Amino acid sequence: MAEAVLKSKMANFLVTDAEVNYEDVGEFYEVVGSGNVGVLAGVLEGFRNHYGGLWVGGKVTVTQNAVHLNANAMNRMAQEGTLDVELPMTSIRKVTVEGGFVTKIVRLDTDAYSVKFRCYGAKDVASLIAKQALSQSLKRAR
Repeated sequence: MAEAVLKSKMANFLVTDAEVNYEDVGEFYEVVGSGNVGVLAGVLEGFRNHYGGLWVGGKVTVTQNAVHLNANAMNRMAQEGTLDVELPMTSIRKVTVEGGFVTKIVRLDTDAYSVKFRCYGAKDVASLIAKQALSQSLKRAR
């Protein structure tokens, strides 16, 4: 990602294929002397069923040409699956802001799938992405 960063924020993004690495989490619980992997598994499976995946902590980075979602180090240690997403601006067809608890959710729709992330200042981030996506689609149309 060598191009200029227009906006970068801490965010959580929804990953449909995210899996918790319970073995590593269990070892961590043993080291700190606290926690129950079985309880954690039950809670996270409830989240997965409700949201259609797991929310992964990390950051969203907006450049002129793409939206990047990257997991933070802690989530990389505890989870497996798609932990990095690059969404070219030219693939974004619709940007919407959905309600959420504490933070709003930004939904990016492409022809093939949707990507969701949540962050503080979601409306401003969504507006920037919509502006960049429109700009890129106009350039492509010329």
